[in-house]
Amino acid sequence: MPHEVIMPALGMAQDSGLIVAWHKAPGDEVAAGDVLFEVETDKSTVEVEAGQDGFVAALLAEAGEEAPVGEVIAVISKEKPQDPVQRSRNGGGAVPAPAARDMKDTKAAEPDLVPTSAPAATRPAISADGRILASPKVRRLALEQGLDLARLVEAGHPQPYHVADLELLRSLSTQAPEVTTSGVRRLTAALAQEGFSEFAAWAQEAAGLGDAAALLAGFGGASLGHAAIVAVETLSAQRLYQVPLGPLGDVTEADPDSTPDLCLRDLRLSRISGVELGPEDCPTLTLCAEGTGLVVTLECAARSLSAREAVALLSNFAARMEQPVRHLL
Repeated sequence: MPHEVIMPALGMAQDSGLIVAWHKAPGDEVAAGDVLFEVETDKSTVEVEAGQDGFVAALLAEAGEEAPVGEVIAVISKEKPQDPVQRSRNGGGAVPAPAARDMKDTKAAEPDLVPTSAPAATRPAISADGRILASPKVRRLALEQGLDLARLVEAGHPQPYHVADLELLRSLSTQAPEVTTSGVRRLTAALAQEGFSEFAAWAQEAAGLGDAAALLAGFGGASLGHAAIVAVETLSAQRLYQVPLGPLGDVTEADPDSTPDLCLRDLRLSRISGVELGPEDCPTLTLCAEGTGLVVTLECAARSLSAREAVALLSNFAARMEQPVRHLL
């Protein structure tokens, strides 16, 4: 009976996994201890073994695709399959994987061959939602060093990315960008003292608001002046919040697939003292500690905020971080 390989559960809260790469192709022979594929969760990238000796009869998802925990993503047969299958979870029915043709058949068919154009170059695997395939360690190191993994994608460097790829990324980052900066806004506010830490402790004790990231999101949304989805990022995680126009207690966690209107990059616990990373898909406020104070940097594309809106956003947010009581007035 064929052996079905399912998406494993690698964490208590995990409901799906991202296939980073397949280590075997349809039709390949495998041993039980061979690494069959790599899967990424929110916290780690793990190599998964085949679990049985045999041959890869089917791969039912492509690198870059997510699959629910427990779903069958590969089939291993005891006998070598005549027509191994490879398919995408998003691309319809299964199709036979390319197989080697018999040399006699090839030669017999040569007189009927018609010249064709060269095949298109293979593109690096990217998930359906455009997600860059990289381990959590690589993402953390890139953020700490101010490196943008998207530049490796633009350069055509194959994914998934590992620590060794950061050296190439550093060399790419030293090259002058081809785009002008006329469409970029970057503003910085320096606070001699920050009052948020003390305010967060008070909010937990007095009002039971123990999620400091939700408080940050509330400050960010209020500084925009309208209800918004706000992402709060640290070196190790990202959380999204639905921020209404109202009390901080009304801030709730949003769907992880939501598109944020504002991103707060909280680097206060890191050694980073300043950033110049360029605009993201939405306006980004980066928080860096400076002594007992704080440096807040706003980066965004000019199309995202007018100059007046950018100044207002940074001014309002910096004022709340310096004197949080302003938010309660």
